[in-house]
Amino acid sequence: MEENRKVTYKHLKVGQMIKGTEYGNCHSGFVAYVKDITPAFVTVEKWRKGGDEERIDSRALFLLPMTEDEIIEKYNNAAGKIIEAIQNPMHHDEIGEKEMWNVWLSPNPWEMAQLCKAKKVTVIGHCRDIVPKHAMFGGDLLDIGVCAEDEDGYRFWCHFRSEYITAMAKRYQRYQEYRKKGKKFHYDELVQACLDDMEGE
Repeated sequence: MEENRKVTYKHLKVGQMIKGTEYGNCHSGFVAYVKDITPAFVTVEKWRKGGDEERIDSRALFLLPMTEDEIIEKYNNAAGKIIEAIQNPMHHDEIGEKEMWNVWLSPNPWEMAQLCKAKKVTVIGHCRDIVPKHAMFGGDLLDIGVCAEDEDGYRFWCHFRSEYITAMAKRYQRYQEYRKKGKKFHYDELVQACLDDMEGE
């Protein structure tokens, strides 16, 4: 998962990587490293440390890459709503048309929340009364349809793997437990912990 947050020059640190700037109505995407900070300008080295120097007006907003923990925490509530919604069983006549556009789907509930927000869709539920198919890459059996609705109220569905729903719920629940205990983790570690749980059942 990747996402940037916007900060002013006052929140920058020397040596920090930035992913671009926003100033007025202009957005510039690039990789640079902060070399010097003043109230008037931020001096950066473009593309690599030691690269070409450029001065950027300090009135700009600077884009900083968020950590995995920051992204998960930002989308935690939305991920919980997706977990709840995706478990809602639906009839075939409720889910709308079949669509190939599935860039909003992910077995990672926080990434799915992030994608749904970016694509402006809301997960409504799932339907088992569809013709299953095998994934183009990997060959997984996609045996359910997940229904979503866009901001205009248009409902549509895409193929998904039913096992993902169970896995998503387990990962989300395990994260809430870690969160209460103040534990840190990486997403891969969370996935492995849930796999271990499922093997032990």
